[in-house]
Amino acid sequence: MFYLKAITAILLSMLSLTVAAELKNTVEYKYYVISPRTVYEIKPELMRHSPIRAGSGSYNGHTDWYIDWKYHPAPGPYGCQLHNIVTRVHVIHTLPALSEYVSDKQTIDVFKQFNEALTRHEKNHGNNGLAAAREIDKALSEMPPQRDCRSLSRMADDIASAIVQKYIRADNEYDRITRSGETEGATIH
Repeated sequence: MFYLKAITAILLSMLSLTVAAELKNTVEYKYYVISPRTVYEIKPELMRHSPIRAGSGSYNGHTDWYIDWKYHPAPGPYGCQLHNIVTRVHVIHTLPALSEYVSDKQTIDVFKQFNEALTRHEKNHGNNGLAAAREIDKALSEMPPQRDCRSLSRMADDIASAIVQKYIRADNEYDRITRSGETEGATIH
């Protein structure tokens, strides 16, 4: 009987080391409008109206994701532990949209095919941000107690920052492999 109580006590203490965490995510879409009259005007319209600039060029679509994490470190019977963990991720997709006045069927069809591929590509970037937030949330909730709260906080922030950097590299690698979506059909010639 004593053996059973000891095992139960150990299992209960192990369960108490896992902390509940909360993940909050928002996804936002921003559009810029283009008004090509023909298929051949789609690319110049994209270049002229895109708000997405880098160096001397412009991009047709872009995704930003921002992650923050908050927690409350508090001393407990096993050392300092994280409580009230909240991880937030905000994903913003910036994409083109056709003006309601575009009426040429071929232009609409070509743009639609291109824009569906571009949207899929950008959603994949957003998925990296969402995956990073899930990984951070899980890592923080599974952190074992530490001797003091300062060490725990520094460790938590270092882990979360490393996860963010991992997914930034994943975004960059995804663009390298797909040539920024070109191999996925997210390009207009």
